[in-house]
Amino acid sequence: MLRHRVQLSVLASALWLGACNAAPPPTEPTPTPEATRSVRSVESRLSQIELEYEGPTALLEADMEAGNEECDTYNNWCDGTLDVYSFPWTSTQAPTLADAVESVFALRQDDRIPFRFQGNVPFSTMSQQLFFFDALDPHLLTELGNGTEQVQVAYYYASYLVAAGAHDWNHLFIVLFPQSHRVAVFNLVNHET
Repeated sequence: MLRHRVQLSVLASALWLGACNAAPPPTEPTPTPEATRSVRSVESRLSQIELEYEGPTALLEADMEAGNEECDTYNNWCDGTLDVYSFPWTSTQAPTLADAVESVFALRQDDRIPFRFQGNVPFSTMSQQLFFFDALDPHLLTELGNGTEQVQVAYYYASYLVAAGAHDWNHLFIVLFPQSHRVAVFNLVNHET
């Protein structure tokens, strides 16, 4: 019994000494104001590409309008969008598709579509998915590229419920033109009717 009292006494003394010698409670950190965000600025430290919206050329815009009209003809079976960006480049190393992808998703950070990466694919994989936007092949290459560069394509896909028994299927292609310093973002959405 005496042994237990001694142990309790030692424990109580240790707690009391610990309380007396405890460090002062941490002070609340002063909040730092958030940096102003620019639509064209990429917040990631990993990407070296800063995208500037350029928009599709007149021919590409006409291709998109024709494709969307064709979609509407089939009971709004699909919708397509095309965004074109340019980026300044001074590095001696070629821009990478990974940088382009990261920059695109940094700009689309408010987009809640659950895209899953399907891989880096050849341009022919994208051209097989164009449906009513098939005029983009070869116009995308001739309008944005220099005619000799090897474009690089990252493919993302998402399928999600939009209403009871109705899904949307998103095909997102991010196309890097490494010598022309452009990025095209084609998004095709198929609707379940």
